[in-house]
Amino acid sequence: MSSTENSPLFYPVSGRDNLSSVIRFWLLLTCLAASLLAADVSGKWTGTVDVNDPSDGSIISTQVRAELEQKAGAISGKIGRQEDQEAEPIKNAKLQDGKLAFEVSSAEANGLVKFALTLNGDHLDGEMSGAMDGVAIAGKVHLTRQKTGE
Repeated sequence: MSSTENSPLFYPVSGRDNLSSVIRFWLLLTCLAASLLAADVSGKWTGTVDVNDPSDGSIISTQVRAELEQKAGAISGKIGRQEDQEAEPIKNAKLQDGKLAFEVSSAEANGLVKFALTLNGDHLDGEMSGAMDGVAIAGKVHLTRQKTGE
């Protein structure tokens, strides 16, 4: 038997196919692990919520802050206006495929305010909806993760 018969280049086609499948599997697993790590929403966030004023159609822009923590797939945290001493706890938070959804109840809102945000690096952008004084409200949310030490 010559030395070329033991070379991977001379394995039967099915042997190369198996090796190729193993390599593809590990590449896929590595990419999946990287994407899971990239989907971490932990940190301090600041930004704005821009709500359409139903009385005159103007935009009311409110500075907000959020602090989110992600551990073993569970997400907890608080969100509130920048000037408020206490932020409101988030409820029913879910992160799937870079999409973060959660709910918040506050003294001003009648019922829950729902957030649907998309994670893009250090930015969370999306929409919120709820009711205030019996009137439906909706707005755009733009948050930026603060760098450590800010």
